[in-house]
This record gives sequence, C-alpha cells and structure tokens, in this order.
Amino acid sequence: MLKIENITSNIVKVTVPETLKADDFQQMAPQADALIQKHGKIKLLVNASQFNGWENITAFARHMRFAKSHHQKIERAALIAGHTWQHWVAGIVRIFVHPEIKVYDKNQQKEAMQWLDGK
Repeated sequence: MLKIENITSNIVKVTVPETLKADDFQQMAPQADALIQKHGKIKLLVNASQFNGWENITAFARHMRFAKSHHQKIERAALIAGHTWQHWVAGIVRIFVHPEIKVYDKNQQKEAMQWLDGK
C-alpha cells in the first residue's frame, strides 16, 4: 500500500511499495486530496526505491488516472529511484505532466529535499 505523510507544510512524502495494486490509489486519494485542500499546490517526494512494477494493467490504469487528475496540483516532484528504468519513465512523464520532476538515486534523499525546499 502507498504510504503518504506530510514532511513540511507543503512537502508530502509518498512511499511506494514493491508492487502497486489497483486499490492503492483509491485508498490514498482522500488523504492526498485533504493535503492539497489544506496547502494548495504541494511538492512531492516520491520514494520509489523499492518499486518494481504494477500488479496488473488495472493497477497501471488507476495510477495513470490518479496522476492525470492530480498533476496540476503538484508544484514539483522529486523521485527517489531504485532502478535505471525509473529514470527513463520519469523522462517520458516529464513531457505530459505539469510539475517539474527531478530524479535522484536512493542515496540522494537529502539533495531531493533541498531541491523541493528551493535551497
């Protein structure tokens, strides 16, 4: 299951499990929407270092729908990647989504937070 937590007033950390399931986004949406309502546009720190893929095509489709309906509410996103293919996917996604996205390796979480904070 996706884990979502507030790090600062407008930085939200999402920890992605090894495998995303279709219902992960239904469970996370109310919490994400509440944080967006409270803070306006948010910044995301996505720890996908353990992520290996989606359980099935339904999980992938729900992930894409969630991203489509929320990307305009994200100011910037830092992705902590655990696999080379995640760098490639992020490069493609940058073309289609609103927030600025930077990818960091799993040992660069401090740098990712500094970038999100604008420091």
